[in-house]
Amino acid sequence: MKKTLLHLVKSRSTLEGWDWFEKALQATAAPVDSNVMIGYYTGASRRLGKQALDLTDAEKARLDQLHPPLDLTRWATDETGRAVLLLSLTHLPRDDFDRLVAEIYRQGDSREQQSWLRALGLLPGCERFLHLAVDACRTNIIHLFESIACENPYPALYFPELNFNQLVLKSLFNGIAIARTVDLESRLNPELSRMADDYVSEREAAGREVPTDIWLVLAPRIVPAGLHRVHRYLRHENPDHRYWAAVGLGLSGDPANRGPLQELHDSESDQKTRVAIEASLARLP
Repeated sequence: MKKTLLHLVKSRSTLEGWDWFEKALQATAAPVDSNVMIGYYTGASRRLGKQALDLTDAEKARLDQLHPPLDLTRWATDETGRAVLLLSLTHLPRDDFDRLVAEIYRQGDSREQQSWLRALGLLPGCERFLHLAVDACRTNIIHLFESIACENPYPALYFPELNFNQLVLKSLFNGIAIARTVDLESRLNPELSRMADDYVSEREAAGREVPTDIWLVLAPRIVPAGLHRVHRYLRHENPDHRYWAAVGLGLSGDPANRGPLQELHDSESDQKTRVAIEASLARLP
């Protein structure tokens, strides 16, 4: 993992930037001066640049072979460099490592914290930083929230159910596509469905639009009495509602949803939704 990230940084750095980064890597060797290390972590944006990685097909294929696979679609060069710096500190005794890594996060600005959160799942013993990851979800800075909520496997792996559910609802509230939540399907639960159903009720009562992708978490675990609402949106004039309602019902495992899905399929004009319905029908018993 570190070798792959290091290659990405080097291939996108200027000569001056790479010379600086080599000095930063030397500073990770024992004994580590925490103030110096924090200074290098902070300086990555200015020295390495904030340009998107813009991965090549070969680089994407290489990342797919790593375990766990790493989604760097939205990463920038400075963030990649910061991840390498954090991984270069793992030789420290556990308590020293935890203390320095946590201090790097706490002293960082929002972009530095964003970089830290994106790399969190790569760190050994990363579950020890759960309190910082959960606390990050309280931020009103959208790009910082997205760094933990989107394209990041950490919440699905480590968040307690309550915190995970709150993360998903906050994404919906802020118009962030919940399909960007990694391994969302593995964390679906009745309480999340109930919370989403309550949110739909609030939006409808206020005459406001309902997020079209909310059915992805509402439909799979909804109680039978609540299915009528999902089936109603399955016939909505907006094809995005029909699409996500179909996807959600396909995740339910409930054969009672075959009839409404088949009925929609027979009349559906939107090709994307037809494909989703067919996939959902194939999943249902």
